This record gives sequence, structure tokens and C-alpha cells, in this order.
Amino acid sequence: MFNVSKNSVLNILKWFILATGVGTLVGILDAAFLKALESSLALRNEIPYFYLGLPLALYLVALLSRRIAPKHKDFSTDAVIHKINLYEPISFWSIVKGFFLPIVTMVTGGSAGKEAPCADVGAGVSSLIARFCRMSLEDQRKMMICGVSAGFAGVFGVPISGALFGLEVLWVGHIFYEVMFPALVAGITAFQVTSYLGVNYIYHPLHFVPVFSEQFFLKVLIAGMFFGLISLLFIEISKFTRVIFRYITRKVSLFGACFIGGILLITIAALTSPLYLGLGMHGIESALSGQPIDSPFGFLYKIITTAITFAAGGIGGIVTPIFFVGAQAGAMLSNFLGVDSATLAALGLVAVLAGAANTPLAASIMAIELFGPDIAPYATVACVISFLITGQQSVYPSQRISWDSGKTPNEHPAVPIYYGRRATDRQVQVRARKTAFKKAFKELTKHLVFPNSTDKK
Repeated sequence: MFNVSKNSVLNILKWFILATGVGTLVGILDAAFLKALESSLALRNEIPYFYLGLPLALYLVALLSRRIAPKHKDFSTDAVIHKINLYEPISFWSIVKGFFLPIVTMVTGGSAGKEAPCADVGAGVSSLIARFCRMSLEDQRKMMICGVSAGFAGVFGVPISGALFGLEVLWVGHIFYEVMFPALVAGITAFQVTSYLGVNYIYHPLHFVPVFSEQFFLKVLIAGMFFGLISLLFIEISKFTRVIFRYITRKVSLFGACFIGGILLITIAALTSPLYLGLGMHGIESALSGQPIDSPFGFLYKIITTAITFAAGGIGGIVTPIFFVGAQAGAMLSNFLGVDSATLAALGLVAVLAGAANTPLAASIMAIELFGPDIAPYATVACVISFLITGQQSVYPSQRISWDSGKTPNEHPAVPIYYGRRATDRQVQVRARKTAFKKAFKELTKHLVFPNSTDKK
């Protein structure tokens, strides 16, 4: 059913209809989730010290995710990426858990994002539709990619970059151009539907006249490298925290791990501010508005609370915390570089996403959609540099990597490296990541210090 020639007009019409349907349905689900989350947060804000229930809330979320339909665990973006890359479907129970459990996590103070439920539910619903229509495995995969793109576009109001994110995040070094048309249609449709249903988005057009100068461009280069290091810090702290809490779960119990995680989050909130718990939209908006940040280490606090939340059983997205970290880090860096705080916060928001998720193209276009076209050249440079700094590491372990390992012609020829659950040689991957990082850093240094050296060869 629905199998026609890939190059025919009927195929274009077919995917236009399917993508429009996916975008409409996912847009409705996005709006429902966002409205439910907004209402829950409004009620929660009336409760003082709401985060004191985090130990029990994390345990409840972890227990429900493991005990209800225990075989169905595809309710995270990383799990969805894994399923899409393996041409495997997403179950109905995974959709249900992915819709409701993140709300419990965020409302009780867990540091998580709102994009994963929308994108993951979108992929799951698209998978159900594809199986109902008895599509081929290839078409089922395309439908799931459309669902991810629609979910991401609808939750942040970024139809173009949302669609590209769904294509770019699956496999670094390879973009699925054959899915680009339906992904764009699904993303644009979902955005229009969610907007029509009254969902509000973050838009902060930067009102400045960019005057190009070597000094300002050098500051952008420095900022890009800084944001790349922040991305690496986010990735490594998340990995380390997962290992620690996995050990606690094995040696003590699931309840012990969740309880310890909740107590740590409460302690951080008490010593710093509850701003670093929950969704964190106020921290993002204040930084983008140019307001003074509460602490120069706010980005670090958010990294730690996010890592603890997920390691201790919380469920939700990681892109919204990345936005918080990037915006706060950019606002902090502005004091040292002498650049407008809102401008660097905007650059940090997209550049840390590009480095942490390995999505420089989607992040660059997102900068235009969120902050206006004037920031485009600077955001693109910052995103690419951040992406090069992180090399082949990612906040999504199941993300596949097919990238030049950086070997010289005198060495063994470069081969694709697949990084994720299906990888077989971990040592080769680590060596390739280090080599790629060294090559990127050397090339960047050579172009900055000796800009004409390549012409003399």
C-alpha cells in the first residue's frame, strides 16, 4: 500500500499528503502536551518549595517507566534515534509513557525539556500510522523521521530548523535528502497547527546593526570555541553521572538512587536557586532579554541538575536544558568579551545545541528563525566551531557517526565509524574522536595564525 516509484509525481503527491497528515496530528498532540504542561506548571507555582517532593517523584517516574509495559522503553529521543536507525517501530505504550511521565518530572522540579515528548510521541504516532497502512520498512522509517521533525518544529516554533534537526540528528555526516521534502512539509504543518491552537513561542529578534570587523569576528571565534567546550562539559558530566547512578542502583536499589538524586537536586536548589530546576524557561528568556544573570556559574548548575535528573530516573527532553546552558553561558561570557549580553546569549543557545547534539546546520537556521537574519553569519560560525570542538561525541549515545577519522594519507585510510549501541570497537572510536578533535583544532589555529599558509603550498 502507498508504494509508488520514488521519482514519480505520484510519489511527491503521496508524501505531501502523508506528511501533511503527520504534521497535523503531531501538531495537535504537541499543543495538547504543551497546554497540559503549562496548566500543570501554573498550579505547581502556587505551591512553595514544590521541589521537596523530588525524591518520591523521581522514584514514581522511574517505577512507572519500568513496571508498566516494561518491554516498551522507547520514550526518549535517544531511544527513538536508535529505533529509526534500526528500522524498528515504536510501540503504543512507549507513546503513552513518553507523553505523561515527562510532565511529572518537570512539574515536580526535575531538570528536563519539553521537546522530547513531542518529538518522540510524533515518531511513535507516525510509526503506528505507517504500520496501519502496511508501508515498507523504508517508508515506515521516513514516516518516523517526519514525526520527529514535526514534533520538534511544533514545540519550539521553528518549522525549517525543526525539520532539519530530525534529519541531521540521526546520523552525523549524512543527511537523508530523500526525506527532506516530507520532513519540511510535516514541520511547517505542525508549526501552523500549534500556532493556530494558541501555543506561544520564544522569539527574540536582536535589534542591532552588525558592523563587520576583525575584532568582533575574532570574538565570535573565541565564543564558538568556548561554547564547544561547554558542550563537551555537558556531555562528559552526563556520562559520568549516569555511571555513578547506575552503580548506586545496582549496589543499593532503584529507590536509593532516586532518593539520592532527589536530595542532591533539593540541596542545589537550596544553596543556589530553584531557577536551575524544572523547565527553566525563565532563565532562557531573561538571558535572551539582556537581563543580568543570577550567577556566573548558572550554566554549570543547570548541567549538573540535568545530569542528575536523568541519571536518577527522570524522563524528558535534553534540548531545553541545552538552551538554558547555552544562553546562560553566553550571557556570562559577554562580561569578558565586551559584547552585548543578549547577542552572546543567542549565539550560545544555538552553538551549544550544535556541539552537544551534532546538528550545526539545524542550529544555524534556528538562529535565524528565533533571532532574525542579522545574526545568521555569526551564529553559523559559532555553531560550526562548537561542532568541530566536540568532535564525535554527543548527548545522544545512539546517534551514529560517519565521519572522516582525521588520519593523514600516510596512515591507514579513513573508514566510517558507527558510534552507538551497534558499535563493536570502543577503543577505535575513542581514538578517532581524539584525532578528529586534534585535527579540527590544528586547522582552526593554522587558519587564524597563518591565514595565507594554505596558498603557499
